Amino acid sequence: MRKHLLLGAFLLGSFFTANAQQTLFEDSFETYTTFAITGIGSWTLVDADGQVTYGFNGAAFENSGEPMAYIVFDSAATDPALEPTETSNWSARTGNKSMISFAGAEGAANNDWLISPQVQLAATGNTVKFWAKTCDGTYSEKFKVGVSTTGVDTADFTVISAGASVTAPNAWTEFTYDLDAYANQQVYISINCISNDQFGFAVDDFSVTADDVAGLNDNLASNLSIYPNPVNNIINIDSNDNISISKVSIADLNGRTVKSVSFDGVSNASVNIADLASGMYMMNITSDKGMTTKKIMKN
Repeated sequence: MRKHLLLGAFLLGSFFTANAQQTLFEDSFETYTTFAITGIGSWTLVDADGQVTYGFNGAAFENSGEPMAYIVFDSAATDPALEPTETSNWSARTGNKSMISFAGAEGAANNDWLISPQVQLAATGNTVKFWAKTCDGTYSEKFKVGVSTTGVDTADFTVISAGASVTAPNAWTEFTYDLDAYANQQVYISINCISNDQFGFAVDDFSVTADDVAGLNDNLASNLSIYPNPVNNIINIDSNDNISISKVSIADLNGRTVKSVSFDGVSNASVNIADLASGMYMMNITSDKGMTTKKIMKN
């Protein structure tokens, strides 16, 4: 009986390993400057309606009222902080920050675009996921999701969400869209807020995942160099082919993450591991071309 149980556990573990989705790109927007409306890493923001925007009565924040597409928003950093109520909650889903599109104050509908960095998709199981919500339940926020294989011009995007628009609930809700129609291609993904004279639409915890990334990982690994290795204190990561690095995490041989550093879409990165004990580690590098793992030795 014990042998059968062990064999079953092994086969089950192999099944999940073979079918587990791996991350091609992810971002929770925590590394960006609070209340920034431009320069959001490798994201493209397009304010196609050009309107000045609504803010809050009695709460101030940088760039309040400015024409904008989206803003890196932290509800605890406004003056005073925005306290959640039964119908109004401007807090991020995880961490402190999310991306929010404020309503235009000139009476026209929003046409605000949040466009991802270019992501190289794999052969199968390509999926985009993100969480979204209406910040104030008194209002009804609407959006569309699109994909482009050619660039970030808003005319290049094909809508993949159903219907004329999607209505965001008044609670954080995960939205998932299949990207296998674009398998093995490089894509940009857009979240286009089209609310008409509402208030605030929020997005957080964006990710693109896939089932089969072996070939992608091999190609990515060949375009990333790390040095010195073995390393004493600082390990450097250099990329070719315009790879944009967003995160580096280091795990010990037991799989425990011992260090994690986020970057603002850089092509070259450095991580200080002077505080780690000597030994072998696995360094996971996340970029717009996917994620790969490098083995490093700490002296």
